[in-house]
Amino acid sequence: MAFAGLVASRAAASDRRPPDVGRKFAADGSVLPFEGNTIICHVPQQGNGSQAFDALLDVYRALPGEPWARKMTALPPSSYHMTIFGGANDKARRYPYWPAGMPLDTPIAECDRILGERLRTFRLGEDAAPYRMRVNMDEPPANETPLTVRLLPADQGMETRLRRLRDRLAEVTGIREPDHDRYRFHITLGYQFAALTPDEERAWRQSLAGWKAMIARRSPIIELGNPEYCILKDMFAFKREFYLS
Repeated sequence: MAFAGLVASRAAASDRRPPDVGRKFAADGSVLPFEGNTIICHVPQQGNGSQAFDALLDVYRALPGEPWARKMTALPPSSYHMTIFGGANDKARRYPYWPAGMPLDTPIAECDRILGERLRTFRLGEDAAPYRMRVNMDEPPANETPLTVRLLPADQGMETRLRRLRDRLAEVTGIREPDHDRYRFHITLGYQFAALTPDEERAWRQSLAGWKAMIARRSPIIELGNPEYCILKDMFAFKREFYLS
């Protein structure tokens, strides 16, 4: 009976393990290799339109004082972005997460190159930037982990354009994940690597609500430029290869 209780306890602990532990981050919070490609819009850091980045920087500055921050790895502010389309990565070598028709044992660098060639000839047309987003002020769902700022298109027209663009990118890349139509736009600020206590859970949700209100006040509309085809080695940096045009 004692052994069965131990197994059940370990299983429960495993169930509480944040989803990206062992994939993007280790159990101690250190970053793991996560090679691949993606299509994103970096949050503007300079000039007009940088108000959102400045507000996000204030969140980054506040993080060390949070009681739950020791269980989360903060991302470098230089990495802040909104993903348009996830692309392929070395740890998801299965269809439909991997490009259709591309052998599953294709080296990731070759996958990067092939998708890059396809996207260089892709034309945004009427789906080009600017992309106007706003902070989603809704309470995060029960399975949410710190720290993500969910975004919504500014209006129905923007929603239509972004969904159409994602459909077109799925066609050209050969990747269409099961949740493609339910994808939620967001800016990730950090990844949780250890289970939160109930008090820590309440604290991060309370802080997030205040931060989202602050970001929305300082940047009611977050305006993003044309998507960038980026290569990544891990979640700390997204290196632009070129802008889609």
